[in-house]
Amino acid sequence: DPAPGVADTKRFPEYVGTYELAPGNDLTVTVENGQLLRQRSTGAKTQLIPESGDVFFRKGVEGRFVFHRDVSGNVDAVYDRRNNEDIVWKKIK
Repeated sequence: DPAPGVADTKRFPEYVGTYELAPGNDLTVTVENGQLLRQRSTGAKTQLIPESGDVFFRKGVEGRFVFHRDVSGNVDAVYDRRNNEDIVWKKIK
């Protein structure tokens, strides 16, 4: 795992929402007790640990979660980056 960075918890609400890979395949990002969490529609919640800026990682999992911003600065997607490939989850709500 990389060394954790300093979390800007004021930005966490910008990441909260539901992201979709394909119809019926959703990922939810929430904040609980000051931690940013992700949960797939069929899985357990896991913590997203800050690395830098909009880049996060999960303990023991190779890869990064990179929150993407549109031209207005709003989070519109999250890139699940593993093995130099991006899986793009688009924010739907």
